[in-house]
Formats: sequence, C-alpha cells, structure tokens
Amino acid sequence: MAMLPECHPCLERLVGLAVELATPDPEVRRQASESARGCLDQEFGPGAIPAVIANRLLGIIHHLSGNHDPFAARKADATDWAARMYRRLAPAYGDDLKSLLRLAAVGNAMDFFRGEAEATREMLARVEFEIDAVPDFRQELAGPPGLLLYLADNAGEQFFDRPLVSCLRRRGWRVVYAVKGGPIQNDLTLADLEASGLLAALEPVVDTGARTVGLELDGVSPGFRELYDAARIIVAKGMGHFETMSQLSDPRVWFLLQAKCSPVAQALGVDLNAFVFAPAPVIEPGDCP
Repeated sequence: MAMLPECHPCLERLVGLAVELATPDPEVRRQASESARGCLDQEFGPGAIPAVIANRLLGIIHHLSGNHDPFAARKADATDWAARMYRRLAPAYGDDLKSLLRLAAVGNAMDFFRGEAEATREMLARVEFEIDAVPDFRQELAGPPGLLLYLADNAGEQFFDRPLVSCLRRRGWRVVYAVKGGPIQNDLTLADLEASGLLAALEPVVDTGARTVGLELDGVSPGFRELYDAARIIVAKGMGHFETMSQLSDPRVWFLLQAKCSPVAQALGVDLNAFVFAPAPVIEPGDCP
C-alpha cells in the first residue's frame, strides 16, 4: 500500500501511545520516544509500508522500556468489551456466509485509537460491504475444499471471527486460525486467545512465529511459511494485513476489514470507514509500490 503524508502523524501518535503505556519512567520515555521518532524520520518515505515502519518503532520501544506487551491491559479490556458487544450484535445477523462475513467485519471496527463510544456507533450501524466480493468467494469455496488460512487481527475480534470460521469448516474446508507470534500493538496472540476462552473453539490455531503488525513473510517461522504456501485460500483480517500484503497481488488472498484511515480507504478506492471484502487482484498496480 502506498505511503501517504498523513501516515506520518499517525505513526507519531502510535509512538506516543506506546511509550506512555510501556513505562512510567520519564527518562525511559524520553529515550524511547526520541529513538522511535528518529527511526520514523529515517524510514518514512515513498515505497515504505506504514505497518512495517510501525513494527520497527514498536520494537525500539519494547527494547528500551523492557516492556514487551505495553498494550496488555488495553487488550484485556477490549476483549471483555468485545465479548459483550458480540452478545449484543450477533442475534441481528443470520447464519449464511455473507451475514457471517459481515459479522466478522463488524469486529474490525474496534481500534485502540477509537473510544468505545465511536466504535459502538460503527458496530451498531448496519454493515454493508462497499467492495462486496462475496459472490466470487462463494464460488471459490464451491470447489474441492482444502486448506484455508485465516489471519486474525486485533484482540477481541475472535468472538466475531468464530461463527465465520465454523461456517467455513462446515463447508469442508480445513481452516487454520493464525495469530501473532508474540505481543505487538493490540494484535491477537495465543495467550490472548486462551485468556478469552475461545482457544478450543477455534482450534486448530497456529502463530506466525513473528511479532509483527500485518504479515512480513521474511520473518515468519518455517512451519507457518509451509502452511502459508500450502493454503488454497487466505482470509486476511484488518488494515495491517492489507498494508503488508496488498502489494503481493496474491490471488489466494481475500481482505476483510474496515478502512479506518484515509490512506487505506484511498488505496482501496472506498469511502473512509467503509467495510470491505475484497480479493487481492482488485488492488490497482499503482497503489502497490
């Protein structure tokens, strides 16, 4: 996904929040903030990928603060809130494929830059896909079933993902639910999933072997890379996966997300805050440096 000028203040905002959550020590905060912002200024430019820069910045903050999961408390709170929201919203959705894709997309409205009130408004509104590739996806699923890799996004979204995962498994697909290999931002990890009580319901579950927003294939574990290469279909949830994978133009990939920032919305050609279910080939080559 192409870097735009407004990505810089967003990444600065991430640095500020991560540093604040990582340590109460003012001197450590100063050092971590200066180092991360120096890295941001050095790496920011045409051809860079916002999520990849975010991974570098968070790594610096983790290292200098000694806190490798600064979002832990926020993830726990978000997971509790997501469980309540799921119980509130799920009865309004059907059990057909499109309804369950919409329900899964609703979960992606959660974001650590959003307050509960804003996220609640987005989640209570009726979700319609501005890019709706459900008919094509249904046709893809009608072929001989195989391995489907489901790339999870934020902690809390597992409640909204589970019905879709179950639906895909009932269609005969071997669905493997993939979480991050360690804490990064507010992304879902194996520990987060287990704490939510949904590990057994979503098994088989794997982790990527990497602590990254989105997916950087050169850093994943060999075991995960084998699964990735063997997958017939890949469902990639959230903006981080879109940012890091859209340039791959992999026809196996289907992006499921809410476009919560202008650069992602522009890359997809949709309105800000639009919900999208899109195959990778819809991304125009010019949007993927």
